[in-house]
Amino acid sequence: MKTLNALRRVDGGRLRGMKCDHVKVDRVREAMRREGFVALVLRLPENVTYLSDAWCGRGLTYLIFPLEKDPVLIHPVGEPLPPTWVRDVRFYKWETYEHMGSSLELGIEHVQKILAEMGIRSGAIGVEQNWELIATGTLRYEMNVVGERTLNVLRQTLPSFTLKDSSRMLMQARSLKTDLEVEALRKVNRIAEVGLATFHDNLTPGLSEVELATKIEGQIVTEGVLKHRANRVTACAFLASGRDTAYAYKYVPGNVRRKLRRGDLVMLELDVVADGYASDTTRTFVVGKPNKRQRALLEAVLESEATAVSAIKPGVSAAEIARISIDVIRRHGLSHYLVHRLGHGIGVGVHEPIPALHIESKDVLLPGMVHSVEPGIYGLRIGGVRIEDDVLDTEKHAEYLSNYLSMQE
Repeated sequence: MKTLNALRRVDGGRLRGMKCDHVKVDRVREAMRREGFVALVLRLPENVTYLSDAWCGRGLTYLIFPLEKDPVLIHPVGEPLPPTWVRDVRFYKWETYEHMGSSLELGIEHVQKILAEMGIRSGAIGVEQNWELIATGTLRYEMNVVGERTLNVLRQTLPSFTLKDSSRMLMQARSLKTDLEVEALRKVNRIAEVGLATFHDNLTPGLSEVELATKIEGQIVTEGVLKHRANRVTACAFLASGRDTAYAYKYVPGNVRRKLRRGDLVMLELDVVADGYASDTTRTFVVGKPNKRQRALLEAVLESEATAVSAIKPGVSAAEIARISIDVIRRHGLSHYLVHRLGHGIGVGVHEPIPALHIESKDVLLPGMVHSVEPGIYGLRIGGVRIEDDVLDTEKHAEYLSNYLSMQE
């Protein structure tokens, strides 16, 4: 089993050509000063991505982010190092064929030694204590979380420190995107458009939901990496058709054997992540051409979205924007088909809590926020219709980051 002194050490920034987002780093460090943190110790992939750009796979990478000194990444040998601006990267090997090991205990032992190396021996350490909704890394089906066992090992290994939850502070910082983050979100939305176009162009009677969903995901990943030059891309296409669209506000209602039929409403909920930044879009199309009733429903939902987006300006309450959207649906006599909120934040998480676009929200929309706007109506009599786009709140108005066709011609 390797010890800290035997770890391989590389200059991550030099090897990968990445640049530090100083606006983001300064914002977080100012928040750390207000909270009294001497350092953050992070392991959830979304937060490691946020402060290092390293979109890691399994939640085994530790980021030590001190208030004053340069950060250090502690990364497992068995996982390729993602692009990162962090210059000091240490690799650790926690198990071999001869010896069983614990990534948790060995990783936190390395954290303790590096804090001492930095001259940080006491004070408040920010940890991810109250994180309920977790964005996975590049390995979509499995990851390590920060649970009670992690917190107990941190307490035992760092007895001279006070562990303090940094979750709210990080979420507040993440809610306002920097220019570099906006560029990352523009890029992932361009990649997501590949999937929306694939959806539009393959609405063929006889094709099963699962075949179409698989085609969409494959095309996104292929073009995302080869054409749009992302390092890593994941795509989740949740597709429902016919009567099942009435339940498409639930997670993964479709992607089944059902074959598309001419005249079906088909809804695609599409989540894409490229190099750690997410997009969240939805389109509802028809196999063939929409009939009069379907077109009326689609136009009502699109009007609801467009009216809400056009009302966004700095300082407006998220609740007011939600009410504006609902009023449009109500004027069309469809309010009894409403089910969910209007939108949520988007960034290194597909669903971020700030801002929450809901009539009971206390959030205020500010320049730099990126969020969804996704009015939807659902019922067995009408099916389900949702149109969802990602928007950037600017100094003047809201700008669409997703620009693909909202309704069929």
